[in-house]
Amino acid sequence: MINKNLANTKFDEFSFPVERGKIKEFAGAICDKNPIYTDPKYATSKGFQDVLAPVTFPMTFVFHVTSENAVLETMQKLGMDVGKSVHGEIEFIYERPICAGETLHAVISVGDIYEKTGKRGGIMTFVEHKTIFYDTSNKPVIIVRNTFIEKS
Repeated sequence: MINKNLANTKFDEFSFPVERGKIKEFAGAICDKNPIYTDPKYATSKGFQDVLAPVTFPMTFVFHVTSENAVLETMQKLGMDVGKSVHGEIEFIYERPICAGETLHAVISVGDIYEKTGKRGGIMTFVEHKTIFYDTSNKPVIIVRNTFIEKS
């Protein structure tokens, strides 16, 4: 059973270096040849400080957390049954673009936990897993919100 008392609880934090080479690798992996991700001169000509990170680049944060299984461990701490759980959605909320050369500070927390009745009966529990990335001025830059659903 999911412990709803853990809603809005911080679980981890880490540094997230935004590196030019990693942005280039990521852009190649998603087959996006836009030079804004690989050419610093082109990116600065468009008003950015360095190459721009693709929108979904923050998902590479999994390589920087203190544990390789941070999401799974968070689910287990909440009491979620991973055998009955699915990933519902992911949302990226940008306050501003991110560029190579920045180091962001990220905080992983559990957000809202709520229930809905399923169309086929049973209760579905929704758990928001939130990662907020802050810049060196401690201003939020990106919020990555994952929603997981446990079916009963």
